[in-house]
Amino acid sequence: EGIRAQYCPLYQDSSEKSLPKSDSPEKSLPISDSPQLLLPKPDFDNIASGVNASTRNLKGRYCNLMPAQVDFPPVPTFSFTNLALIKDTTEAKKSAFFMKTIQGSLDDVIEKKMTITYEELFKSISSTNKILLLEGRPGCGKTTLTRKISRDWGEGTILSFVKYLFLIPLRQFYKNPIIELNTVLSHFRMAALEKELLQSEGEGVCFVLDGLDEYSVKFSTQGHSWFEELLRGEVLTSSTIIITSRPNASIELRKHVHTRGEVLGFFKEQIHEYIDNGNPSKATKIKAFLHSHQNILHMCYIPFHLVMIMFIYDTCEEDKTPLPKSETEVYELFTRLSLVRYYTKIGKDIVLRDLESLPSPECALFRSISKIAYDTTTNEMTSISLHGMHVEFSVSDIANLGIIVVDRKAGLSGGETILSFAHLTNQEFLAAYHVST
Repeated sequence: EGIRAQYCPLYQDSSEKSLPKSDSPEKSLPISDSPQLLLPKPDFDNIASGVNASTRNLKGRYCNLMPAQVDFPPVPTFSFTNLALIKDTTEAKKSAFFMKTIQGSLDDVIEKKMTITYEELFKSISSTNKILLLEGRPGCGKTTLTRKISRDWGEGTILSFVKYLFLIPLRQFYKNPIIELNTVLSHFRMAALEKELLQSEGEGVCFVLDGLDEYSVKFSTQGHSWFEELLRGEVLTSSTIIITSRPNASIELRKHVHTRGEVLGFFKEQIHEYIDNGNPSKATKIKAFLHSHQNILHMCYIPFHLVMIMFIYDTCEEDKTPLPKSETEVYELFTRLSLVRYYTKIGKDIVLRDLESLPSPECALFRSISKIAYDTTTNEMTSISLHGMHVEFSVSDIANLGIIVVDRKAGLSGGETILSFAHLTNQEFLAAYHVST
């Protein structure tokens, strides 16, 4: 345990045996897949000999990273990674592949692109091809991809020239948005490496930065912070940077990247395969339901939506709850089922026909959470601090309802308890719900 305490404090161990048992609500708050990375015990079996202790510890932490066993909604252990390289913007956009990637949303990448496999992409990345930007719409799998990249590096299958890889969810820099090299290294308990990295200009270092759109400071081509200079390739010039973002947040960064790609989500055949593998006993019924509701099927091109819909179908069939017929109903029903999950955990059997029928005091609490969603969405915030907000409920009250979760990496925010929604799309739905009510 003493040795394990030296490992990266950004992450919480997912092994129940290693965590102290407690009846305190603060110790049993719900956990989401999106803001947390839950790393298992170090797995050194597949790590090549001859690496130094710091590299070995990093690789051990990333091995077997995904999926987290406590993800909600539950995520199967298999995944697909569909990627495209974004090419010359002046070329005609008439290819079948281009049309296959367009979903009719604000986050579409309306530029010439070509398909590329995950393996091909990382074979093309070398120590001289430094900045890779991966764009994609919310829920398409960008965060999952950063986990996969980190895990595969830990297992030695990609980025063989990288000695140190630092996986950094940018939404965690909420309280202190000014990111410096010593800040990053300190949170990985590797502050002693700063001199080495500066002397080598970052050679053999890879920063995997997840969620530029969720970073609390807008990237500027004129900014003078260390983080902005890093993204422009002006410091640690020999390092490699992999960064994910929604397309509308990365416009200023594009001129500085060496390779730009898109995370595409699922294609039709993969939706079917995902359902077949994820719920074999109900796969035929689920696919029949989706094909009879094309608007719901269209949502499933976003992996997060498909995971939600499979969970909804499975739960609704058991409870004999009517299935959703629109995107709004999908989110409304998922929210209701999350609340029912809360009541089940506290030993109450409840039928929740709609969000308006929540019993007191949970009804007032839910309305307060919807207001928080509205305030944070309109201010483009994904990490939430109750400090300064006029909220009459405690952190425990809010988090225990299961709609908002406690961010376990609050150390990046100056020790303050930081909250977040299970996913950005859930936050946006609840903001819209607040407006409608």
